[in-house]
Amino acid sequence: MAAKASPVIRLSALLVAFLVLCRPASSAPPPLGKRYRVGGPEGWRVPPPVDKEMFYVKWASPITFFVEDSIEFVYKNDTVIKVSKAGYYHCNETAGVGSGPVPKDGSTLFLLDAPGFAYFASADVAHCNDGQRLMINVLAAEPPAPSSRLAPAQTPMAPSPPQPSSSSFSPGPGGPSPSMEYSSATFVPALARAVVVPAAALVLAAGFI
Repeated sequence: MAAKASPVIRLSALLVAFLVLCRPASSAPPPLGKRYRVGGPEGWRVPPPVDKEMFYVKWASPITFFVEDSIEFVYKNDTVIKVSKAGYYHCNETAGVGSGPVPKDGSTLFLLDAPGFAYFASADVAHCNDGQRLMINVLAAEPPAPSSRLAPAQTPMAPSPPQPSSSSFSPGPGGPSPSMEYSSATFVPALARAVVVPAAALVLAAGFI
């Protein structure tokens, strides 16, 4: 019995393997939120002296940040750390969540995982005092798209008057419109005349022969 059952077992195993290989792979879930590069194309750097207090404020002001968004700091020979509110205003923190106090080239990505204000600064105190610091306000959730049911109701259009059909004629001034229909009372005498006239002509022609 074992010898007879082995081909069936092998065939079943091949069928299971075929189904597993042909099953479509589940697609990875799309990433949540949006990703922003701090400072734009030039990245995370010490701002120009004439604009050091407003440089990163101007960068962040047009953007609305939400939970699940992320911000990326790209820098050269620099650092970035997440600091407290006091550390942002006083530039007195040199350690925190981020790249650490040792300057280097690279990038650091922060996920905005909680609503409220978030503060970031260079771990170099001199850089922070020169304006290399960022404060953003993170909102709880992105508002849903407006539903089509909330769209203002459109005013219904008045029904258009019936259009005359192509088989009718426009009525003349002061008279009813002529009809295209023919009654049997007018059609039968006309048919009789059409038959009698040729018959009379045949009789007269026969009399001359």
